[in-house]
Amino acid sequence: MAPPSSDIEYREPYLKAFAEIRTGVKKAIDEFYKIVEQVKDWAWLLGGAALWWIKNNLDAVRDGLEKILDRVRYAFDHELPVLSLITTSFKWVHHVKGPVSELSFATTEPRNENLAKWSGDAASSYRDKAAKQKAAVDETVAKAEFISQWLFKIAQANVDYAVELAKIVTGLAGKLTQAAVDATTVIDIPWAVDTLAESAGDLVEDGLNNLLSIGERFIDALGNVRDLATQVGDHSKLPGGRWPEAVRG
Repeated sequence: MAPPSSDIEYREPYLKAFAEIRTGVKKAIDEFYKIVEQVKDWAWLLGGAALWWIKNNLDAVRDGLEKILDRVRYAFDHELPVLSLITTSFKWVHHVKGPVSELSFATTEPRNENLAKWSGDAASSYRDKAAKQKAAVDETVAKAEFISQWLFKIAQANVDYAVELAKIVTGLAGKLTQAAVDATTVIDIPWAVDTLAESAGDLVEDGLNNLLSIGERFIDALGNVRDLATQVGDHSKLPGGRWPEAVRG
């Protein structure tokens, strides 16, 4: 499938995902510590056994939150490079493939129709060189498309990763917010924390599995670097990695 006509279609959801991640992370952390403070407020009524049980559940929630925050930190570190990758992918289409492809017709279309009547050795040499020029142009177009697609697949995986991470963060923030609301009384705290630990654990586990799947797609795309090297190293239509002699210099 060819990339969309504009990088905006991928930059916008990518940037939106990061905005949601930033908001969600702050909300999740604030709500977690809000629950901790609520537990502390009622600690004198909860008793040792209940506090130990609640602490274990909150530790599990915190561990899950830390796992997600690790993914968030990694994503933040690579936010700008991915934006550059998206832009570069489309530049290969708009600034290389498009302009060069327009030369394909021009290399074989004579400016003077009388050239069709031209014959002899000179005419044969001209047509041979023109054919080589067209082949070089078409090969460059194909290489530009391949490189664009290769970059696009990597960018696509990164966009999907950011969108999925945003879903996890906002979902986790929502569950923490609900737990903070539910844990307003000493009677409700154990139930709220238990529900939170179970639901947050499931969300984190499912989310990490989804991120792993997307990460595997990313690795697969990077693994195709051999194919990229093959494309770049194929000089069958570009002898010595240069244009055919007829258009050199």
